[in-house]
Amino acid sequence: MTKKKKDDNSGIFIPAGLFLGIGIGLLTGQVAAFTMIGLGIGFFALAGAKVAGK
Repeated sequence: MTKKKKDDNSGIFIPAGLFLGIGIGLLTGQVAAFTMIGLGIGFFALAGAKVAGK
């Protein structure tokens, strides 16, 4: 029997973080800063999802 491969959707955290960061940045006038914060949060969530999935 073959093992069924589990779908990995954790890569969605990076663009989600970017869009949230850009949106908040547009509201506050600090687009570059919040884009970097959103990117960092996206990578942090991706790492957390990878660790939790093991």
